[in-house]
Amino acid sequence: IPLRDGVVRLVDEALEEGIKVAVCSTSNEKAVAQIVKMMGDDRAEKIRIFAGDVVQFKKPAPDVYLLAANTLMVKPEDCMVVEDSCIGLAAAKAAKMSCIVTKSTYTKNEEFEDAELVVDDLETGSVDLTTCEGLTQSTQWEDWGIDKDIQNANVGRGRW
Repeated sequence: IPLRDGVVRLVDEALEEGIKVAVCSTSNEKAVAQIVKMMGDDRAEKIRIFAGDVVQFKKPAPDVYLLAANTLMVKPEDCMVVEDSCIGLAAAKAAKMSCIVTKSTYTKNEEFEDAELVVDDLETGSVDLTTCEGLTQSTQWEDWGIDKDIQNANVGRGRW
C-alpha cells in the first residue's frame, strides 16, 4: 500500500516543529505499524500509534482520539485530525477535534459538511502547518513554545 500524497511532508513539518504526531486507526496495531514504518524508521519512532484494538468502541465513537489526546497530554481542541471517511470525521468531531478530510477512491462521493477542510490529497490541497493552525478550534497556537501540539491522527485510515 503506497503512502498517500503529502503525508510524509506534513509529518516532517510537524516533527521538525516539535509537534506531537499520532496515528489513530481502526486497524490492528501491527498493520498500522507496518504502514508507519514505510515513512522510515526515524519518523516511525516519533509517531505514536493508537490502534482500534486499544479501545472498547471503534469509530464513529471518539474513544481512540480521546485516548491519543489524553496519552499525549494534548487538549482535544488543540488537535488536528486528517481523515478520509464520514465515520472518521464523525469520530473526530465527537472528540471535539478539528478535521481535514482527504477524499479516497472509496469516499470521493461522500459529503463532509462538518470538516474544516476537504481536499483530494494533502499535496495538491496545499495543506501545511499554517493551514492546520488556521483551522484548529483552539486559539492557543500563538503561544506554542514547548507546549505546541497537534495530532495528525488516522492519516488515511491505514491507506496512505
